[in-house]
Amino acid sequence: MKNFFRNMIRPIIWIGVAPLAGFIFLYLLEISLKIEFSKQTSAIVNLIIVGLIAFLGFPRKLGIPFGKIETGEFLKRTGFFIPEDYWKHVVLGIILAGCNLSGILIISILTGKYILDFSKINVPHLLFCLNPALWEELFFRGVLMVWLLRNQVPLRRASLIQIGVFSLENIKGTSLLALFDIFSVMVIAVGFTYVAYKTGSLLAGIIFHYLYDVFVIFVQIPGGFVNASLVENFMFYFCLWSTAIIGCLIIKYFTQKTNIAKKEKNLYTDIDN
Repeated sequence: MKNFFRNMIRPIIWIGVAPLAGFIFLYLLEISLKIEFSKQTSAIVNLIIVGLIAFLGFPRKLGIPFGKIETGEFLKRTGFFIPEDYWKHVVLGIILAGCNLSGILIISILTGKYILDFSKINVPHLLFCLNPALWEELFFRGVLMVWLLRNQVPLRRASLIQIGVFSLENIKGTSLLALFDIFSVMVIAVGFTYVAYKTGSLLAGIIFHYLYDVFVIFVQIPGGFVNASLVENFMFYFCLWSTAIIGCLIIKYFTQKTNIAKKEKNLYTDIDN
């Protein structure tokens, strides 16, 4: 049991906590010193702390998922690098974000409650959204997926475990709407995982993730769909899940037509043990 915890559970805990390390540190400071940090400060501190953990802690100290190796090799083998024909990955990320966000915007407009408010997009928000885009993609689609596969977990099961851990990290409550949100996170995470699988890199997923997080509050009705009617919520979730499925079809078609998948080593099937 001790070996199971050390070899299997502890790495998952490290991976799950790592993207939030800076936020956890500041939260403890706020409690102990009775102060409050701004959103912008929190975002910058988390970027720095998690960056140190990602670029030094995991490859050189913890040795997850390859054993202790150089940072450059760690990043390359987890998909966190600038690929050949990088602009195609960027375009794909933009298209995927646009697909998901346009569905939400359409439903928001149809409710008649939508208000165009550019003030929602500000510098603190832009900085804050860098954290999930960079670190959740690196640690979940990169480190956790590769670690599971190196431990002989089949690809489909590894994907389900990774998506499940990622969704738990994004849980917001136990209400019915919170459960729908968790399912929605899982559906979107399928897209994040599939695009990494098909492109051999995390770049398209990072662009997709960042733009989605930046603009999702911009395309929703004020207060989100928590204050919407049952019918409006049904329309919202149906459209969100539908656009996520469409996004996967876009990934498949785009990677075939642009030969992205042939440019890079397959991130999830060509695992170096």
